[in-house]
Amino acid sequence: MFVLSTISHIVEIAPNVLGEDFVPTLVGKINKQFANYVIPDVGLCITFYDFKKIGDSFILPGNASTHTPIIFRYVVFQPFINEILEGIISQSNRDGLTLTLHFFNDIKVAPDKLPDVSKFDEKVQIWYWEYQNDDTVTQFYMDPGRRVRFKVVSVKYHSLEPGTSSDSTSAMTIEASMLDMGLGCVDWWDPAVSDEVKQEMNENEEQTES
Repeated sequence: MFVLSTISHIVEIAPNVLGEDFVPTLVGKINKQFANYVIPDVGLCITFYDFKKIGDSFILPGNASTHTPIIFRYVVFQPFINEILEGIISQSNRDGLTLTLHFFNDIKVAPDKLPDVSKFDEKVQIWYWEYQNDDTVTQFYMDPGRRVRFKVVSVKYHSLEPGTSSDSTSAMTIEASMLDMGLGCVDWWDPAVSDEVKQEMNENEEQTES
């Protein structure tokens, strides 16, 4: 899920901060520019990790700022295809589910990637998994706020229009699936809470019917 990406960059430091500690100043400038920034085909930048090289600073004609060439490693959120992750349901509508990892919010689960068979409850605007065991049918609702386990199907990077800030997760979208056994709401598969969850889902079903 997280990788170290090596990046080459030139950091400009204004003369009014030259009296401050040099390395912490470099790190602060790097994080200000790269944190929460999506690098196409690389991933979402999270935080600075370490320096590989700090070059000699130089000053350009007519500019009192120093310019320092650096090579550093940055922690990047880069999920791989078929990776299993856990997140929280943030939104449910007819188009499927939107999931969040708190630091990344653009994870989509299309209706055909929800557990088989899943149906949409128009009354409460929530998807549920209709699980049949022998003659018993139980509706397991996928309410916003529930923790879910999902599989990464694809990671897409989007070109942004000129003038649009690229420090947004809209530049990167994860398409996910909850079709496989063991995926979906985490508490469905926890024996310690499964009976409690089933009871809760049955109560929700009774309230919906009434």
